[in-house]
Amino acid sequence: MSEILSADIQRQREAVDELNQRAYEERYNNTALTLQLGLRALEKAKAIRYPLGQAWALRNIGIAYAISGRPDAAQAYMQEAIALFERLEELRGIGLSYANLATIYQQLAKLDKAIEFYSRAIRYLQLIPDLAPFYAQSLANLGSLFAELEQYDLALDYHQRALEIHKQNNNLRGMFFSLLTLGALYIELKDYAKAERYLTESLDTATELGEEDLVARALLAQSQLLHAQGLSEEAMAKLKQAEQISTAIQNASILANVYLNMADVQLALGLVEKAEENIAQYESLSKQVKEGMNEYFLPQILAKIAEAKGDYEAAYKHYKNYTARYTAMHRTATRNMLASVDRIIREEILGMKKEAQADLVVASRIQEALLHGRAELQQVFPESVYWSAPRSLVSGDFLWTGKGKDGSQIFIVADASGAGVSAAMLSTIAHTLLYEIITMRGVTDPGKILSQLHKSLLDLLYPPAKATSAELEAIQSEGLQIGICTVYAAAGEVHYAGAKIPLWVYNPLLGWEQLTPDKRLVGQKIESEKSPRLYTSTIIPVEKRWTLLFMTDGWERQVRASDGKRYGGSAVRDFLAKHPPQDLSDWLLTLQQEFDQWREGAALTDDVLLAAVRI
Repeated sequence: MSEILSADIQRQREAVDELNQRAYEERYNNTALTLQLGLRALEKAKAIRYPLGQAWALRNIGIAYAISGRPDAAQAYMQEAIALFERLEELRGIGLSYANLATIYQQLAKLDKAIEFYSRAIRYLQLIPDLAPFYAQSLANLGSLFAELEQYDLALDYHQRALEIHKQNNNLRGMFFSLLTLGALYIELKDYAKAERYLTESLDTATELGEEDLVARALLAQSQLLHAQGLSEEAMAKLKQAEQISTAIQNASILANVYLNMADVQLALGLVEKAEENIAQYESLSKQVKEGMNEYFLPQILAKIAEAKGDYEAAYKHYKNYTARYTAMHRTATRNMLASVDRIIREEILGMKKEAQADLVVASRIQEALLHGRAELQQVFPESVYWSAPRSLVSGDFLWTGKGKDGSQIFIVADASGAGVSAAMLSTIAHTLLYEIITMRGVTDPGKILSQLHKSLLDLLYPPAKATSAELEAIQSEGLQIGICTVYAAAGEVHYAGAKIPLWVYNPLLGWEQLTPDKRLVGQKIESEKSPRLYTSTIIPVEKRWTLLFMTDGWERQVRASDGKRYGGSAVRDFLAKHPPQDLSDWLLTLQQEFDQWREGAALTDDVLLAAVRI
């Protein structure tokens, strides 16, 4: 009798598994059927007390709601699925559901949660070979977050890596989204030839798959490319095709995007009333799908409509609203990185050694992707060298480089107090604040950058509500050594300000000269300092072929294995005097050989970072 019951239970479980399998397979072709099958599987799994079947059913229901543009409902079901998978220790389900939940949070514009769950997902997905497509998708989604930060080089790199994995696994759907996103990124970069190539391939892939929602997305992206090139009539034709498909398949999320884009194109065609109709259609649909990210850009189009109607006061209010929302989006996007690193540090402190080590690997990858390096430096200064030697997986030294809104070239080298995870946390905070100060606020004067960075760090690290906490007292000695250069090559000027990091300037006729920095750490709280701290800039006349050098103190602090002696600042000066940087690459190689010979195989004493640029 028991054998008969056991066989019957097994058949019922297999029936649940079949429903779940069908539900998952139909998720894009017939999302409504996925939802229906998922609910049936959930009901049957509960009836026979089959928790694993329940978990997969809950995940399928969450996926169906996410695809249908209902992220709030999707979130609730996905969290319930994760709780069951974790209880059952089903690693495959945990990894996949983390990735799904991260995508849902991205739909909801909760970027801090998105980055947290992508980081968790990657930990599992990269360990299971047959989940490579999902690992690739998580990389792509992280790339999309970098795109929102306007870190386009990093975004392109992540999406290219994802595309390669999808191609290796012949995952056409994954290829479609990578191709589509790469096309969109090249539109932002105004490389329309590359954008067209990727978007054409994405439409071909969508057609091959036969999935209507993907075809609509590809047409929408092609319309954006045509609109960016000033081909508004052609763009509208593509949008009408996308509208027809989205309406037929009842995909409110894509349709909302279509109407928002239509409004912008109608304005370019001078059809203000049509644009207003499209906005009304968008707003009606957006209440259903809650497209969080689009809400940031809606005020910009409303401002254009008001401007076209001559209502300049309303236009001003909408533009102001757009600026505030756009700034808020960037703050969210940058701080999600900090939340992820903070979680990693807390896990290490709590002694979660195995998970902390895995998360430190993820943290180092996040830091590697977020912080600037050789590629970013050479993009701004084509003739330059960069050397980074972190003491552990994550580093407190970092480079920041970019172009100011006034056309200047900026490069910054910084060293956070301490080493390892504590320094990494501070350096990541500082890097994101520099992005806000320079890129968002448009500040290019080095002294003002340092002053604003100092104030921003104090505001973040020492909030009034925690003014007397023991934790804050413990970090009051922490801060940043930092050197900042703003180069105006056409004017023959370099503006410099530093906090404990000097600027070295090489004149081919006179040799090296060292400019003295301010001795106060940026972000260090000094109780006796009542007035705002101001850093001042020094202006140096320079000529072409001169070299500028910043380095952190890791080189001079390095000890030798045989006697424990430090290399020292005087030895650094002697080396520079004896080795002029005639060829930067050869010069750096000589420097690295000197460093390695000195330490005699000893472990790194501190993080080392050096950057030199030729004007």
